[in-house]
Amino acid sequence: MGGGAMTVGEDTFAQQAVDDAVSRERARIARELHDGVASELAGAISLFKLYLEKANGHPDEGLSEVFEILQRSLKHVREELAELRPAEVGPGGLVGEVRQQAEEFARLYRIRVELSNIGTEDMLTPHQREVVARVVREALTNVRRHSGSTICRVKMAFAARPFLIEVSDEGRGFASEGSAGYGLMGMRERAAGIGGRLEVVSTANRGTTVFLFGPN
Repeated sequence: MGGGAMTVGEDTFAQQAVDDAVSRERARIARELHDGVASELAGAISLFKLYLEKANGHPDEGLSEVFEILQRSLKHVREELAELRPAEVGPGGLVGEVRQQAEEFARLYRIRVELSNIGTEDMLTPHQREVVARVVREALTNVRRHSGSTICRVKMAFAARPFLIEVSDEGRGFASEGSAGYGLMGMRERAAGIGGRLEVVSTANRGTTVFLFGPN
């Protein structure tokens, strides 16, 4: 037989191979950052701390500024490391992970998160579940930081093809993405990484909805 379209099994195998390759590359970059830049910054900060302690509260102003820059840089590197490391979904599955996030937001920030799901997450690959969990968390964080809303809704339609995730709020919204400050680029990159896409609909003073579409 001549070459033709891949079967469902072959397509799933190919997608899993891509997911595994992406995970390995992210782990490699994380190791290099940790063993290289992060370790060197931490060492430099330790030396600066010794100097500042010996200065008896009167350190050179320029060096104090350098110390603060190094601390901020290390903080940013560690945040990047946290993003690169796999966010493995726990034994409760993706739905359990999102439910845990919802309970955390209600307890810590008094934001009620209403959850609903249709179908089962079993059709999603581990990498797809990781991306969904991260996008939902980032979207919820944006609700907390920017929307002013005390309620949001997370809808997960696993039965749809492609699968669809919605995170919506009733907050202040925004007129254009340029004024949002939502960090949408990172979420879009995550969606593209699984062959999906991310769209945002927002109206000033009416709220925002983030749509994550899985791969076709």
